[in-house]
Amino acid sequence: MNAEHKIFDYNVGALVILVISVGLAVVVYGMNIIPLDIFNIPAWLLGPLGVYTIIFSFIAGKESTYYLVWGIIMFAVAAASAFYNVVNAFLVLGILLIVIAVIGIVAYWRGKK
Repeated sequence: MNAEHKIFDYNVGALVILVISVGLAVVVYGMNIIPLDIFNIPAWLLGPLGVYTIIFSFIAGKESTYYLVWGIIMFAVAAASAFYNVVNAFLVLGILLIVIAVIGIVAYWRGKK
């Protein structure tokens, strides 16, 4: 027997994370732990998925920049959604653009070697 361990693809882990986060949101809102705010729904969906995508980008090896950029975008949208009444969305957008530019220049320098 072959003892190969195959690390699952991105889509399998993303689906698990998405189902867990939706289930957790349903439980939290169903038990009235926090009041339902429709603007917080993207935070429930994209926050954990963004964190998973960022972590996957470090593990993936191939196309790591692609996963890192999309993970940061999802996490920034989730942060803007979660704290929309406290933090200005333009501040989050500005930080997001700076981080993506830095990731792009680092990926460019790594590709030139």
